[in-house]
Amino acid sequence: MDGMKKIWTGIKDGWTDLDKSKRIGLVLVLFFVISIVTGLTYYTQKVEYATLFSELEEADAGTIVNDIKTKGIAYKLEDNGTTILIDQSQVDTYRIELAVDDLLPKSTTGFEIFDETSMMATDEDRKIMYQRAVTGELEQSISALDFIKEAKVLLSLPEDSVFTNEENQSKASASVVLTPLSGSQVPVSAIQGIASLISGAVDNLPKENIKIVDTAGNLLSTALEDEANLNATDLVSKYQAITKSYEQELEQKLLQTLAPIYGIDKLTIAVNADMNFDSNESEIINYGDSSVRSETVSAGGETIDVEEGEGFDNSINQVQSGEEGGNATYDRTTNYELNSETTNTIKAPGEVEKLSASVIFDGNLSPADQESLEAIVATTIGTVEERADVVTVQGIDFATAVEATEENETEQLKISIRDMLLRYWPYLVGGSVLLGILIFIILLMRKRTDDDELDFFDEEEPTAKPIRSDQPTADQKEAKEKAEIKRELNKNMSAKESTVREYAKESPEGAADLIKIWMKDK
Repeated sequence: MDGMKKIWTGIKDGWTDLDKSKRIGLVLVLFFVISIVTGLTYYTQKVEYATLFSELEEADAGTIVNDIKTKGIAYKLEDNGTTILIDQSQVDTYRIELAVDDLLPKSTTGFEIFDETSMMATDEDRKIMYQRAVTGELEQSISALDFIKEAKVLLSLPEDSVFTNEENQSKASASVVLTPLSGSQVPVSAIQGIASLISGAVDNLPKENIKIVDTAGNLLSTALEDEANLNATDLVSKYQAITKSYEQELEQKLLQTLAPIYGIDKLTIAVNADMNFDSNESEIINYGDSSVRSETVSAGGETIDVEEGEGFDNSINQVQSGEEGGNATYDRTTNYELNSETTNTIKAPGEVEKLSASVIFDGNLSPADQESLEAIVATTIGTVEERADVVTVQGIDFATAVEATEENETEQLKISIRDMLLRYWPYLVGGSVLLGILIFIILLMRKRTDDDELDFFDEEEPTAKPIRSDQPTADQKEAKEKAEIKRELNKNMSAKESTVREYAKESPEGAADLIKIWMKDK
């Protein structure tokens, strides 16, 4: 206790002996030191969190959080408790520990369910296990697709019976719930693929018995019932690929034609093709001159008789009239034959309706060169005037590679500096503050040294207090002698200064010599 009191008394006396400016400086130094230590401690001990699991079920999240608390690992919860974040340095290790302890989030089980089959399992148990195994395998397969986050499959399998004919046996059915990844949609073609996958994995399961919905409740399996929509969706991407391939083919032809002349580094080429993928079918029938194919004449009665005609056309019979006043019937049928020509025309999809090509040359082009280049481009890609195809050629100076490289390097340098500042700014700030403190302490010490030197040269000997005694003490005698010596020195210095000033006015050169002599004497 006495030692502590002495230390405290020493600190207190030292603080009391300091003047106001030194107290303020000491407080500032302590403040900066404490701030630096606190900041460095915070940033060195700060936990960098990383995602352990995301979008968990509540039960799985609760189990994992309890285990994290037991092991004393720092953690955070986000997304209403469905996302767990822990120390980044412990993510991989802790996942392995969860796998060893069988605490990983529950996933579907496939045919590995039969690895733990009991010897006492009945046939009914095995049927249920088989259904669960098929369901799990389907869920794992569907969830493996790029745009599917999770899949839930429900199977309804009919009971097998030896007394049921295959034709009369009930069909199986399946229901699927898809959870797409955030921001993505399930393509129509993928729905058909999922349906085919399920239909092929389950016996006696036709596609029409498969119902697919998403987590928003939208019925996706309607695409299976409308093949036209499915084909149209598939054809859109197919036609886009055909158009892009055709444009690239024309661009390549232009490069092969122009590069040997102008240089591949001096050309920029772009081709745009408008193509019509509508499929048209037309039928044209042309009719020629008509001709009589056959003619039938029938007549009967008492007064009319039919006789075979003679002459140019023997197929035409002649009708002979008889006596007047009799009853008669007459019927004539003529069949004509028309010559016809039928033309069926099927217009294949992929007709080019318009072509647009632009060529930019690095440099200036004269009007004649520009016209010649336009003609070469038009001939190479096969423009047609009736389609109103467009060819544009321009001569413009390109940005040099050096300038582009310098711009890229400057941009990369800016990015590197920004990343470095974002990563190391606490250390930079701490170092700057520490450097400022050191400079402040050095300046303070230099000022204190200067003050001590001034006090040493300007300090006058303290006058001893008079002591009422007939005989002076030894200290008083010594002080008196020093004071007399100092007065004599001051008097001599004043006399010398006066002499030097007068002598310097009369003879500056002699004054300089005198000063040199004094300097040598010293």
